[in-house]
Amino acid sequence: MQVLRSVCPYDCPDACGLLVHIDNGKAAKVEGDPEHPFTRGTLCPKMAHYERSVHSPRRIMTPLLRNGCKGSGEFTPVSWEEAIERIKTKWENIIAKYGAEAILPYSYAGTMGLVQRNVGHPFFYSLGASQLDRTICSPAKSYGWEAVMGQTMAPHTNEIHSSDLIVLWGIHALATNIHILHDINIAKQKGAKVWLIDTYETPTAQIADQVIVVRPGTDGALALGMMHVIARENLIDADFVNTYVQGYEELKNTVLPEYSPAAVSEITGLPAGVIEDMARQYAKAKAPFIRLGSGLSRYSNGAMTVRTITCLPALVGAWSKSGGGLLAGTTTGGALNTSKITREDFRETATRLVNMNQLGNALNCKIRQS
Repeated sequence: MQVLRSVCPYDCPDACGLLVHIDNGKAAKVEGDPEHPFTRGTLCPKMAHYERSVHSPRRIMTPLLRNGCKGSGEFTPVSWEEAIERIKTKWENIIAKYGAEAILPYSYAGTMGLVQRNVGHPFFYSLGASQLDRTICSPAKSYGWEAVMGQTMAPHTNEIHSSDLIVLWGIHALATNIHILHDINIAKQKGAKVWLIDTYETPTAQIADQVIVVRPGTDGALALGMMHVIARENLIDADFVNTYVQGYEELKNTVLPEYSPAAVSEITGLPAGVIEDMARQYAKAKAPFIRLGSGLSRYSNGAMTVRTITCLPALVGAWSKSGGGLLAGTTTGGALNTSKITREDFRETATRLVNMNQLGNALNCKIRQS
């Protein structure tokens, strides 16, 4: 039996370390790598028996040609050579009639390896196809973070160990970020309190000391209500704000007056007293840490919601304290130069950019003739 190290390829930023047991050239068992510094041997249920997926008799290993009506589920296996020739012929006809922009690569992540995920980009750039703006997951969250923090890298999850107040805001950690529970448990053993803020009481509530349920799409208002109280009661970290924060006076004088606890109560459904108590506890914590989920960014006000919540640590100077701050995501993809794989330089002319969430509109638009 041979044991090889690998990494989970699924669409998740945690990139779990794997130990793959090989028997007679096949994966016989998959388990978590306890030496991985973040995932520490824990795998989610999707990956725990990955060998069953790899060697499943239901796994599709050859192209399938639909031979019935769409939706009928009737397919016939064909060779790779035939499949490639069919695609090639159809695309040549489309390009000849409408131009290459009539072809749009449509995908998101799937397999997350840098090569596997991005290797198609150079081909489509060379082809002159339309470009896809991949927005289906959490780009609004990224925009909200960058509006406040620019290109600042996310804090290490080990910071949580020193936190005395951990706020799980819009994240069902037991389902979507199980590895951070290692860090949360370390902090809880030291006396840290955990809040869960969400639109309903998820199973993650079992690790929380307090659950705050808000109306969908109102998380930003809650953050502003907390800021209102923090500013009104002079609970800000004045030294930090004066040294590192831009725009606080404008925020205080033009926005926050409209978000009193009473007004925010009407928006969020929370009692005004709860909002005031949350603000005071957050501001008085020695090192409050927010773990921000992605679901709350998938509303029309998603980017602004994230932007607003991201302002909270600055007001109380949490960034200057070991264990304080805000973690929007565990991905570190920004540390790599993916252009070496995607090869935008292969694009000879400007082509249209289609937002994947607006595919219907794009399909109804006329392609300009070449």
